[in-house]
Amino acid sequence: MRVLFILSFFISVMMTASRGAQSIQAAEEAHYFFNDSNILITYREGGLIYGTLYFIEIHISPNGYGMYGRNTKHTVMENYQTNNWEEFGTWQVTEQNRLSGIYYTPLNKTPLFIPIYKLVDASLMINESTTMIRQGQALCN
Repeated sequence: MRVLFILSFFISVMMTASRGAQSIQAAEEAHYFFNDSNILITYREGGLIYGTLYFIEIHISPNGYGMYGRNTKHTVMENYQTNNWEEFGTWQVTEQNRLSGIYYTPLNKTPLFIPIYKLVDASLMINESTTMIRQGQALCN
């Protein structure tokens, strides 16, 4: 289940086709935003009533990252199903196919690249339907 969620999350992130978003011109801007940060990412999969809500808190330090996730699903039996997981690994800001983004490697897993986009208001995003908020300094320092 956890592997399917992580895979589906990154597939949805990679399918970014957002209005008004541009690739970040300088990788330094993304590095400054993410380094030593506590990032909260939220999004929904599925419908409004029986969809699944995802909450992912990522603590990013110069040495690596810690990802703590939770998803909650409202079932047809009027109860909630909640799953928790965590993941750790290394990261770096890099460019791939003329896009700036985060290249990260979960421990004992395949490395992945997520492009980061900059909106007209200078905020950063990874996907049109995903909220990404910088909550302060990472706890891993």
